[in-house]
Amino acid sequence: MADAPSSNQELLRRELPRLYAFAYSMCCSRDEALSAVRQLVADVRAQGEAKFLGAANPSDALLGLMARSLEESLGRKSEFTFEGLDEILRSDITRPIDLTGGPLGGDPIKLHTMLWELKRTCLAATLSCLPPGVRVSFVLTDLMGFGPVEAAELLGIKESAYRVRLTRARKRVEDYLTPRCAHVDHQNPCTCTGRLLIAIEANFIKLPAHRQDIPHEPHDADGPRRDMGSLYRSLPVVQLLDPELEALVS
Repeated sequence: MADAPSSNQELLRRELPRLYAFAYSMCCSRDEALSAVRQLVADVRAQGEAKFLGAANPSDALLGLMARSLEESLGRKSEFTFEGLDEILRSDITRPIDLTGGPLGGDPIKLHTMLWELKRTCLAATLSCLPPGVRVSFVLTDLMGFGPVEAAELLGIKESAYRVRLTRARKRVEDYLTPRCAHVDHQNPCTCTGRLLIAIEANFIKLPAHRQDIPHEPHDADGPRRDMGSLYRSLPVVQLLDPELEALVS
């Protein structure tokens, strides 16, 4: 077990990478995730050293603050809708990848990177179709492993209310992905390779600024995952770069 942090700066340096990944799962945007952790740093500094260092679990106290803040700032509406995702990615026919030119520039490394980015972005956007209060339950429990009791405490709500949110989140994600996504069932029509050029032309994805959170393995190397929590946990976690981290905590 790591030693208890001696300052908010030390606590933030430890926890911001995890909180950045949490914010990305909630926002489906690296830029918005960075803005969220920047706001968190400001909120922590405004509340002083004792607020978090004196908490029973300083790490979870930070996570709870961010979860509540994001739920409030994101509002009741979802940025994406399931119908909108279908319109972006599935209204056109499958298009084969051409490595002789086009947006991939004949670069197999870029192709590998963009396939991973599409997989991660598409699944994150699916979560973003849920209202933030429902979305956060899936992220806390099925991605981060918090039980309903602990997660409800983080959010400051009743356990029964949290369980309703979690059940709703799981059902809506499962209902949407199960008949569509090839990562759930290889017989499903929506494959990353077939939709990649469509996603690029629709500006649904763009080349990430770095490849530190892009695995070496192909995006479809593992088998189908019919359990939604397992599917989402298999995604590579977005990483906060060291210079970004230092800029936040300095």
